[in-house]
Amino acid sequence: MIINIDKSGTARGFEDIIQATLNNPAVKSLLIFSGDANNLSPRIADPILKRINAPLIGGIFPSIIYEKEKLDLGTVVIGLPVTIEIAPIYHLSDNDIDFSSQLDDKANGLGQVNTIFVFVDGFSRRISSFIDGLFTVFGLENNYIGGGAGSLEMTSKPCLITNEGLLQDSAILAFLKLSSGVGVSHGWESVSGPFRVTEADHNIIKTLDWKPAFEVYDQTIWEHSNRHIVKERFFDVAKEYPFGIAKIGAERVV
Repeated sequence: MIINIDKSGTARGFEDIIQATLNNPAVKSLLIFSGDANNLSPRIADPILKRINAPLIGGIFPSIIYEKEKLDLGTVVIGLPVTIEIAPIYHLSDNDIDFSSQLDDKANGLGQVNTIFVFVDGFSRRISSFIDGLFTVFGLENNYIGGGAGSLEMTSKPCLITNEGLLQDSAILAFLKLSSGVGVSHGWESVSGPFRVTEADHNIIKTLDWKPAFEVYDQTIWEHSNRHIVKERFFDVAKEYPFGIAKIGAERVV
């Protein structure tokens, strides 16, 4: 596995670091992680990505980490020694799409799969339905690696990196025969709860324990930090208090 980094955040740097990784004859596929501060847009990134003749998958994130350094600007490119099978799922907020059926079609003819990379637009509205379909079709025996891409601007925009260019409101999967393992944990600790989600609209929590979700959330933060959360500076506080979903015998899904 080859790992290269560009810290400039420029379009030229983005293209050069990808090409430098591909110049290694051992590289068959690419993983690309780019910082949101690069301001990559389809107009800038799509011509570069469409010229790449190796399968690739990745995303744009608020920050990236390289050798213990947190970077808002720059791109990390990982060259893999195997060819990955790519499967995009479009229109992740569309209520009419049967994700299990689509994923079942993607699974046909794959053969042995040990690792599945999964990246989604973090602001799509039916992520939970997509994940349900993913486990229904592929089960629990594979190792899943990935997460939600997007911006701290709290709005959906093109953030998934593919050979087609940048995608929005979508998910992308990459299937590998290689075995893998996860060697890190997120480190979040519970400060309250558990709470039961008693009403939700897709990815919007409306009530917790039959009370308005915002009131419960605000009160919990106040009890822990003596801070109230308001709309004008919601994310300044909320980024320190994400919701976690409990799992048996494993750390919470944040």
